[in-house]
Amino acid sequence: MSEPIGEFSLKHICNTYGTNSAGEMTNSVNFQGEATGFGPVWGTLISSNALSESNATSGTVQWVGEAFLEDGSVLGGIGNGTWEKPENEHVWELVVNVDLSNGEKHRAEGSINLESLIYTGKIYQG
Repeated sequence: MSEPIGEFSLKHICNTYGTNSAGEMTNSVNFQGEATGFGPVWGTLISSNALSESNATSGTVQWVGEAFLEDGSVLGGIGNGTWEKPENEHVWELVVNVDLSNGEKHRAEGSINLESLIYTGKIYQG
């Protein structure tokens, strides 16, 4: 595995729940924080599952967000990945592959502590 190129720490802001065209529950989790080389970051993790799977321990997730760079420009990012909840832990482990608006590709590996509501992790190239 390659060496990390940065780290991030994001604070939970709020959740929004809804349904999609398949009748599944959707969950949009908004975060705000900082990331090495990106400065301030705002973003949303989006997941969905059937109502009968509300107690799922893994699934897919999408990330949509922006970074507000030091030079005043904005960098967009859209990513797809997976989450897992380890048994007997109040944590989600995530791996998300993100396409950036400047053409770069990054991988974010981290965890959301469901008690502190902080999402932290490392950023890798490609």
